[in-house]
Amino acid sequence: MFEEAYGHWLASQRRGRKGESLRKLDEDHGHAEKLFLQEAWWPAVGNLDYLFAEHEVANYRNSSYYLDLAYIRSPYKLDLEIDDFSSHAKNVTRRGFEYEKERQNQLIDEDWKVYRFSLDTLKERPLHCQQSVLRTLGRLYGGKSTAQTDSRLPLKQREILRMSIRLERPITPIEVCVQLGIGNRLARMILHELVEKELLENGGGGSMRTRNYRITLKGRSMYLD
Repeated sequence: MFEEAYGHWLASQRRGRKGESLRKLDEDHGHAEKLFLQEAWWPAVGNLDYLFAEHEVANYRNSSYYLDLAYIRSPYKLDLEIDDFSSHAKNVTRRGFEYEKERQNQLIDEDWKVYRFSLDTLKERPLHCQQSVLRTLGRLYGGKSTAQTDSRLPLKQREILRMSIRLERPITPIEVCVQLGIGNRLARMILHELVEKELLENGGGGSMRTRNYRITLKGRSMYLD
């Protein structure tokens, strides 16, 4: 599912680009950025909405900075940088060091929130990166913290959220019936309760009676153990 979504997303990033912007996308968006999306972002969020690869930001030198990944969703702008220790350590110069500091200062001045992820951590501890993504998005967009909202959901509700995360697609009431060994009426009641808590939402497709449900960002950030 990720590969298909990533392919469509990357194609959409190319549309309307030309010149230096297109060159940066073709040459600089590579393995590290894809690994971040695949191992950290996708498992945590489940979509690539609001993300832009090699996003161009005009700088004070009549040139441009290019962000590895930008997440632009009102009212915030996030700069997501994926750093490879070996290449950064090997290629750093005094001029490059100065450039990086000016770049970060300008982004902060322009209300960007800058987050940096280590490529080694992505490879060795992807769950840590997923949790970082969830904490950040939950703090910025989630309103109350997860613990304040409902840190101890009933068992069946937790099982439904786990199921939705595991399948990585909208789920149906009949699938809930089979998974939990309960009747259709009870399954729909629990699903409705999760929708009211904003942990599930209509996944699209089907009639009102047989609708699908998908997990929300708030639902993904719940503590499910």
